Amino acid sequence: MKKTLKSKEIDSLDCKILTELQKNARISNVEIGRRVGLSAPAVGERITKLEKEGYVEGYRTILNMEKLGFTIQALISFKSEKLNHDEMLKLVKNIPEVSEWYAITGSFCMIVKVIVPTARQLESVITKLGQYGDTSTSLVLSNSSSKIIKID
Repeated sequence: MKKTLKSKEIDSLDCKILTELQKNARISNVEIGRRVGLSAPAVGERITKLEKEGYVEGYRTILNMEKLGFTIQALISFKSEKLNHDEMLKLVKNIPEVSEWYAITGSFCMIVKVIVPTARQLESVITKLGQYGDTSTSLVLSNSSSKIIKID
């Protein structure tokens, strides 16, 4: 089966390779090849093409934030009448405790994910954002950020 995503057609083997990379970005080309029925060099060529076409944007390490002492995660909904969109982006990008941000639709303009070791640091971030607009904060009790998306 072929799918057209963005600018390049990808086939079911590409989809299988992408699925394997989502499961484990450190998997070897040999192991991917074994799982999808290709040689390691063929897998390497396909991965290089998928990276070049922008299907794979990067590889990352996922840290255990609790073990590192960052035990509080919060989602802060934020809206500002004082700042335009670009100014809001600049603001949240300059707050080191912000690990992710999303521009959204609805009654708020943005959701930011904050990871901090103490409630006092969370309060500091909320106060900083509050200087520019309205916030609503939710503490994260648990999450699952490693969901594998089925591509094919």
